[in-house]
Amino acid sequence: MEAGGSGRPRLEDYLAVTEEVAQRRFKQKSTRAREASSGLATTKKKKAKKKLTLKKVLDNSGFDKLPPGKANWSNIEVGPSFTPKKKYSDISGLEAPYTDPKTKLRYANSVEYKQITSMPYELVQATLALRGANVVFR
Repeated sequence: MEAGGSGRPRLEDYLAVTEEVAQRRFKQKSTRAREASSGLATTKKKKAKKKLTLKKVLDNSGFDKLPPGKANWSNIEVGPSFTPKKKYSDISGLEAPYTDPKTKLRYANSVEYKQITSMPYELVQATLALRGANVVFR
């Protein structure tokens, strides 16, 4: 580990390659760089990028070999979601945890509830019609 008893570790003890190999590699890189800057390096042709179309992707994917009931990204025949449908406020469009029992309008906070209680009957019916939940009050 020590070179000539000097007590100092050599560089080769820490590197995976010897100093000679490192110098050789450095010389090769520097000559390539000089050739490239002077225009002497051989020009390599760039590979043309393949243009992938949807038809090529689908042909190579093998979806036709899957069983018909198997769900994947290309079909929409999957089962129903188990998460409950989100309900949104009829006034602001925010997520609505509350429903007015008298008018059946959904609301998100107390300010919207005050607006709902002061709404006339015709406006309540029009708002419910927008949601598709027309209710006839008696």
